[in-house]
Amino acid sequence: MKTITKISRQQNGERYNIFLDEVFFCGVTEDTLIRMNLKKGAKIDEEALKALEEEESKNRCFSYAIYLLGRQNYFEKVLVEKLKRKEYSEEDIQYTLEKLRYYNYLDDSRLTEAFVRDKKRFSKKGPRYIAEALRNKGVSQEQITKALEENYSTEEAYENCIGIAEKKFEYYKKKTDDLYQLKSKLYAFLAQRGFSSEVIKRTIEKLTKDE
Repeated sequence: MKTITKISRQQNGERYNIFLDEVFFCGVTEDTLIRMNLKKGAKIDEEALKALEEEESKNRCFSYAIYLLGRQNYFEKVLVEKLKRKEYSEEDIQYTLEKLRYYNYLDDSRLTEAFVRDKKRFSKKGPRYIAEALRNKGVSQEQITKALEENYSTEEAYENCIGIAEKKFEYYKKKTDDLYQLKSKLYAFLAQRGFSSEVIKRTIEKLTKDE
């Protein structure tokens, strides 16, 4: 059995240092301080110490997640990977995710829509490229399909495809006079950019109709 001999506020004012038998034990949040009824002179046994350590591990995990989300938005899977790299336990991470969802700090659906719009507008990537990137971030196929249908029309894909194909088409023309080879190279390039075969064929037909 140990005794809490001192509780002092840390410089940031948001956490408190706990001293057991005059020796520093750990820092805790104000929430933990109140919830576990920690006060000077209180006796604390091994079971309570273990509970305190587990509680603070969860709080540190949550605080780190908030720090990350304060810098930029993260898909849930990506955030979990970052927390795992910090060696937080599965229990800590699940606690953190539940708390983040409760406060609406995690929203893969909203983030997916923003990701689609960003890649469409600035990177000029095709829908298939975007879909694969979102799958790698742990987004469900249902969310991906919905976001693409609502934020990236076939006509917009065609416009982006034409835009990036025109420059590449002129480059390939300087490299070869073989129209078949030119079309093949252009098709492969546009497929890598994530455009559908229908959009690519329409684009190539437009660019080569006078060749």
